[in-house]
This record gives sequence, C-alpha cells and structure tokens, in this order.
Amino acid sequence: MNTTLYYRMFIFIFLSFLTINICIDYYLYIISLLVLKITNSYIESKFKELLPVDKKAVLITGCDTGFGHFIAIRLAKDGFIVFAGVLDINDKGANKLKDRKLPNLHLIQLDVTKSVEIQDAVDHVQKIGEGLWGVINNAGFGIPGDIEFCLLDHYRKCQEVNLNGQIAIVKAFLPMIRKSKGRIVNVSSVAGRFSWPGLSNYNITKHGVETLTDSLRLEMAKFGVGVSMIEPGAFSHATGFASDEVCKRLKKHVDDMWNASTPEMKETYGEKYPYLMYQMFLGLNSEYTDANAEKNVVPIMDAMVDALVNIRPKPRYLVAGGTGLCDIYALYAIFCPYLPEFISDYFISRHTGCYKSIAEQTN
Repeated sequence: MNTTLYYRMFIFIFLSFLTINICIDYYLYIISLLVLKITNSYIESKFKELLPVDKKAVLITGCDTGFGHFIAIRLAKDGFIVFAGVLDINDKGANKLKDRKLPNLHLIQLDVTKSVEIQDAVDHVQKIGEGLWGVINNAGFGIPGDIEFCLLDHYRKCQEVNLNGQIAIVKAFLPMIRKSKGRIVNVSSVAGRFSWPGLSNYNITKHGVETLTDSLRLEMAKFGVGVSMIEPGAFSHATGFASDEVCKRLKKHVDDMWNASTPEMKETYGEKYPYLMYQMFLGLNSEYTDANAEKNVVPIMDAMVDALVNIRPKPRYLVAGGTGLCDIYALYAIFCPYLPEFISDYFISRHTGCYKSIAEQTN
C-alpha cells in the first residue's frame, strides 16, 4: 500500500469515529429528527391538499411503452384530457392505447427530436381548445456501453432524446403552461445523482435533466408554475426499458460498437466484453410481463399525479423500485452525493465488478 491509500484509510476511520461520537452525543436530536421525518411523510400523505382534476389537459411524451404508456391510461381514467405522444402512431404501443377506447385520450405523433412534429403537437393541443395544465416529459432511452466503445453518434442520439428533447418540449409548451399556471414534470432517474460504469451515455443525460429541472423550477416560480422531477429507481423489470424491441436495437448498437473498434481494442477487450451489458438486458427482459408491469409502476404514477395536482408539489420525487427488500440504486442516489469518491467508488466497483480483469468478467 502507498502513503495515499494509508491516508485515505485514516480519513475514513476518523470520519467513522467522528460520526459514531456525534450519534452518541446527540442521539436525542437524531432520534427526534427521524421521528420528524417519519411523521412528516405521514402528514404530507394524509393531509395534502389536491387540486380538482376538472378535465385538466396534460401532454405526455413517450407513451409507446413503460411509464408514459401507463400514466396516459391512468390520467385518462381519472378524468384528465390526455395528449399521449407516441413515436409511431401506427405501432404496437399506440394501438394498445387505441384499444382502450378512452374518449379523453388523444394520440399524437410526437418524436421529440423533430421540430415539425413538436409544432404539430402544439397546434393540435391549441385546436382542441381546452388549454394545457401539465406536461410530463417522459420520452427517453439509453445505449449502454463503456465510453471507449460507445460511438459519438450514440451519445448524440441519446442526448437528442433524453435532454434536448425535454428542452424542446418545455420551450414549445411553456407559454400555455404559464397561462394556466400549471405544472411541468420531467422524468429523470436515480442515475442523475451518481455515475455508473457502462452507462455514461444514459447518466450524462439524466444529470442534465436534473440541472434543467432545477433551473426551470427557479425561473418559473415568479409565474406560479410548479416544476418537479421524477427519479425512478430500479424499474427496468416493469417497463419497456428492456423489451424485445429494445434488446434488438441494443444488439445492433453493440454490433456497431464492435465493428467500429480498432484492432488494439479488440485484442485488449475480446469480443465477449462489449456484449456483457446486452446479456444483462436480456435477463431483465425475461423478468418483464405485461400483466405485472402496470401494477409495478403504480408508485411512479402516484408521484406523477401528485406532481400535477398537489397544491405544494415536491421538487423531487425519488421513487424506489426493485424486486428485493430495498432498491440499492435509490440508496446510492441518496448517499453517494455525500460520500468521498474513494468510498462510493469502492461500493460501486464491488457491486458492478468493474474492478475485475477482462478475463474474470467474461468467464
């Protein structure tokens, strides 16, 4: 071990003892704080004031699958006028929404990267004549892969949808939202609070969404517009994030990465390595069922509804998911911003196995 590592261990031990001593000396205050936190959560849920739905109009992007698909159905059933933006109005996801035959659910062809389709959506909403109360910026996707493998074009595509797409939708519909003093709800992720090996493409955009939403919330305060973000945890098993279509696209992306790799990269990593993330997505895909998906995303939908109709919406809704006792990704989102990097790096590297050699990871 070198001197730097010894010194870091010393700092960690010192901080640990300091934390323990603070907890011992001020345990009454800490217990009181925990009680206040628990009672605050109860009081907020029990006594929150909600605005009437009263046919409020809401535009949602990315309604083909996942959160967007289910929240469109939920809001329409709750009495909202819903403008559900889909990437392909003739595709399977859009047809499933049509089959629901909900009279107040309007499907819109809306690719958030195309300015013409965004303007057509604005014109359509204005034509209906009910105004616009809320926007749920939900459209998004990711292309996993190490930075050395991911193509610049992959980064651009992901940023165009996840970040620039949200900006474009906000700018297009903000005049109507200001007029109604309504709500903007941006879907971020726990990945917007920490970094993860092999997911930089996705994480970069979600960090951007966090900044976008925080800035917009401060700018819109003077107009009485509420701006919130939803930070879902581990919900891949319950959304279209690892659907058959996504896995097929991911396979093509990984093929492109491998084909564009230099001979030196191919020799260093081997062909199995870039496909590890694809194999993980196939595992997530096997856990997905339509029957359970809508039930599993109820906490996300509840957060979205609260952000739309609560008189005092939260700036952030961190919603834990997962299928075990706790959502480890939500815990990372809570604690990583406060931990020294050498501690957070230790836990994440152990969790992901990124510290292992290529041979160990691919065997």
